[in-house]
Amino acid sequence: MTNHINDVLKEKEAQEAKRRSESSESAAMKLDDTQRVKVLSPGRLVAKRFLRNKLAIIGSAILVLMFLFAFVCPLFYPYGQTEIFYKYDDLIVNYAQATERLDYISYAVNGDIEIHYSIRNRMTSFIKQLEEAGDEVLDITGDDGVSYAVAKLGENVYTLNTNAGAEVAVYSGMDSAATYNTRIKLITVSLPVSDDFENAFTEAVSAGETSFEAGGKTYFIISELRNTYEAIDLSTGTMNYINGDLGGSFKEAFTQGTRTGSFTYNGTDYSITGDVVQGFTVSKAGNMTPVLVSSRFVFDAIDTSTVFSDEFKSNALIALYGDMAFTADGADYTITEEDEGFLVRKDGQAYAIFSTFVVRRYNGEDTLSLDFKAEAENAIIAAIEAGEYTASFIFPLPKMNSEGVYQTDENGNLTSTDTEITATFKVDAWVMTCEQIAHLIDIYGPPSQNHLFGTDSDGFDILARMMYGGRISLMVGFVVVILGCILGVILGGIAGYFGGWVDTLIMRLVDVFYCIPTLPILIILGAFFDDAKMDSYTRLMWMMAVMGFLGWASIARLVRGQILSLREQEFMIAAESMGLRTKRKIFKHLIPNVMPQLIVSATMGLGSVIITEATLSFLGLGVKHPLATWGTMINSITSSNENLIRYAYIWIPVGMLICLTVIAFNFVGDGLRDAFDPKMKQ
Repeated sequence: MTNHINDVLKEKEAQEAKRRSESSESAAMKLDDTQRVKVLSPGRLVAKRFLRNKLAIIGSAILVLMFLFAFVCPLFYPYGQTEIFYKYDDLIVNYAQATERLDYISYAVNGDIEIHYSIRNRMTSFIKQLEEAGDEVLDITGDDGVSYAVAKLGENVYTLNTNAGAEVAVYSGMDSAATYNTRIKLITVSLPVSDDFENAFTEAVSAGETSFEAGGKTYFIISELRNTYEAIDLSTGTMNYINGDLGGSFKEAFTQGTRTGSFTYNGTDYSITGDVVQGFTVSKAGNMTPVLVSSRFVFDAIDTSTVFSDEFKSNALIALYGDMAFTADGADYTITEEDEGFLVRKDGQAYAIFSTFVVRRYNGEDTLSLDFKAEAENAIIAAIEAGEYTASFIFPLPKMNSEGVYQTDENGNLTSTDTEITATFKVDAWVMTCEQIAHLIDIYGPPSQNHLFGTDSDGFDILARMMYGGRISLMVGFVVVILGCILGVILGGIAGYFGGWVDTLIMRLVDVFYCIPTLPILIILGAFFDDAKMDSYTRLMWMMAVMGFLGWASIARLVRGQILSLREQEFMIAAESMGLRTKRKIFKHLIPNVMPQLIVSATMGLGSVIITEATLSFLGLGVKHPLATWGTMINSITSSNENLIRYAYIWIPVGMLICLTVIAFNFVGDGLRDAFDPKMKQ
C-alpha cells in the first residue's frame, strides 16, 4: 500500500517537472519568435503608429479614392473632357433679314472690253450726279483717257457706255523740239524750227497754254521739271492703225484736230483722247456701246434652287426698258409687267421677279419662297410708312419635332404651322425672328441623367472634366514635389557632408531662393506664355519645371541639417574606415536615414503645390483651355456673382475636390510625422 502511494507521488512529481520544463522551453521559444522580431522592427513600428492615427487613415482613403477617380474612372466614363454636347430647344432665332437696296450693283455687258477699275468702282457716285443734275447722260473721261457716258435707261437702271471698242489708231512717239528754262530765259532747240518758234513758245508759256502753233506745226507744252518746259513736235510721232491704214492725209487731219479733241475725215467724225506723254487714241465719234449696266433691282427666283448668271441679269436689265425680250445662257426670256412688279417668263412659265427689297435668310442664303418675301416686304413697308421700327406677320413655316427634324405627312410632304414673324429694324437692316426648335450647344446644362453634374459654358461634361482635371492637378503636385526633392536632396546632401565653404555657398544660394517671390514670377511667366501663344501641353511642362526649380530650397535645408547630425554617428565612422567613396557614403548611408523626414516634408508640400496650381489656373495663367484643371473649372463661372449662385453645381463640387485632396495630404503628412517620431509612445 505504501509503495503504491509512493509510486503515485513519484509519477505526479515527474509530470509536474515535465510541465515546468515544457513551460520553460515555450517561454524561451517566444523570446526568439520571428513574429516577436517583426513587431519590434522599425518599419512595422512606423506602420503600427501610422495605423493608430485615424485622421491619417481617413486621409489615405480619400487619396486612394481621388486617384481612382482621376486615373481609373475616365477609362470607363463614356465622355471625354473636350467632347461638346448639343441639345434641341425652343429658341427665338434670327430667321431672315431684309434691306431695301439703295446702292447700284453693276453687271458686265460686254466682257471683251476692259473697264478701268476707277470707273467701275465709282458707278454709284456717277449715277447720283446724274440724278441730282436731272440729265439723261453724264459724259466722263476716265483715268485711262477713254471717254465714257452714263445713261439712264429707266427707273433704277443705268448703263455705262464707251467708245473704247471703236478705236482706229494710236499716235505716240513724239519728240521734243526745244526746251525753255524760264529762270535763265534760255531756249535750247533740238529739232529744226521756224523763225517765229521762239516767240510763240515763250508767249504760250507765259500765257499758261498747253499748246501752240509755229511754222504750220502744232506743238504741245509739258513741264516735268521746275522752271523747265518742253515743246513736243506733234508731227514727229508715229500713227499706228488698228484695222488698216486710213490714208496719208489722216495723220494731217489728226494733228489739226488735237487742239479741239475731234476732227472729221472722209465724212466720218473722230474723237481724240489721251496726251503727248501716254499717247493719243483716235476713235470713231458717236459709236458708244454699253459695257456695264447698274441697277437697284434684285432678282428673286420662283424656284429657290435657281442661280442667275451675270449674263442673265445684264441682258434682263437692258431689255426691261427695251423690247422686253432677251436671250441669256442659250435660252429665250420675256418680261411682262404684273401687279406685283416686272415678271420674267421662260417658256411661258414664271421664272423670276424684279424687286428692290433684298429678303434673305439670316445666314445670307437665298432659299426663301416668294410668298414669304412678299409678306415680309408688305409688312416692312407698312411699318416704315407708319414710322414704326417693328412689324409682324403670320406665315406658315415647316413644322419641327422636339429633335429639330421637319415633320412630313403620309405622302412625305412637309407639314407647316402658322408662325408669328417679328421684324425689327437694327442699324441698317430689318431682322426677322421667330420661335423655332434649334440645335444648340448645351451650355450650362443642369445636372441630369446623362450629365450628373451638368455641362459648362463650352458644352463640356463637368464630371468628365473633373476627372481629367484631377489628373492634371495631381500630376502637377507630384512632379513638382519630385523635382524639388531631387534638387534639394542633391544640394542639401553635398552641403551637409562637405561643410565648410561648400556648405556656405549652397546655403547662401538657398537664402536667395527663399527670397524669390514665387507667385509673382509664376504670374509673369503665365503672361509671357499667353503672349507666346504656347501649346497647352508645352505650357504645362514649363510650369511644372519652373515650380519644381523654385521649390527645392526648403528640402535642401532639411536634408543638410539631418546630415550634419548623422555624419558624426558610429556607422559613418565605420564607413570611413572601410574607405567607401563619397558618393556612396552620401546616397547609400546618409540619405536613406533622412528619408523619413523627407517623405513627411514632401507629403505636406503636395497640398500647397496643388493649391498654387489651382490659383494660377483660376487667374487664367496656368493650364489653358481646352485642358481641364480644377482651377480653370472654377474660373469659368466667376464672371459675376449671379453666375456663382446660378451655376453653383459647377464650382462647389470642384472646390470640394480641391479641399478634400489638400486636407487628405495634410492628414497623411501629419500621420507620417507622428509615426516617424521616435518619442511617440507605442
